[in-house]
Amino acid sequence: MEYSQQLKDVLSEILNIDTSNFVDSTKLLGEISELDSMSIVLLLIEIEKQFLLEIDVADLEAKHFETFGNLASLIQNR
Repeated sequence: MEYSQQLKDVLSEILNIDTSNFVDSTKLLGEISELDSMSIVLLLIEIEKQFLLEIDVADLEAKHFETFGNLASLIQNR
């Protein structure tokens, strides 16, 4: 499965929203009310599990969650 589709699936599961139409420019943080601090923690945990990677929270910035493309890039660059 392509990583962007896998990320859509993770977002859909954690946020309980339809992500089928998400593209790189889809705004997340500040636009999707379900994406709050608690869901970000759950999202990061699930991303680490699904993509078999470790994300250091010290490296995270709000910009990583601004758009779907930014979040996908964070995963792809790990």
